[in-house]
Amino acid sequence: VEGSRYRVNPWVHISRLKPRAVFPRRPRKELDLEDDLDFDAALLPEDSWEPDNSNGVYEVEKILDLRWVKRTRMSKRTREYQIKWKGYRDPEWIPVSQLSCGALLYEFDQGAKAKARFRAMQAGDDHPRL
Repeated sequence: VEGSRYRVNPWVHISRLKPRAVFPRRPRKELDLEDDLDFDAALLPEDSWEPDNSNGVYEVEKILDLRWVKRTRMSKRTREYQIKWKGYRDPEWIPVSQLSCGALLYEFDQGAKAKARFRAMQAGDDHPRL
């Protein structure tokens, strides 16, 4: 670092690296399309844009609640969200690792942070000022 007596080594030993999260559902095959292959959208059926839930993928309608659960051997806490699925009546608790609805998670987390801040402000109002 310039201006100090510290030096930074830009190399890292491989033993210091941590594995990234594995995405088992990510497609691994690459499609090789021929150059002369012409795709005509007019030939698609009318309902081709509708999601196909036959492969076990469901759409999240709303995130209702959040809870922290100890599920690991090391007593590490993990987040679970209460999810309301589109087309289903009863919500269920799903670990965050099994969800792929990033925008809904972000909106819910922002709302939860705002509620926590508001509760903290209200708790501070209970104390008399000196």
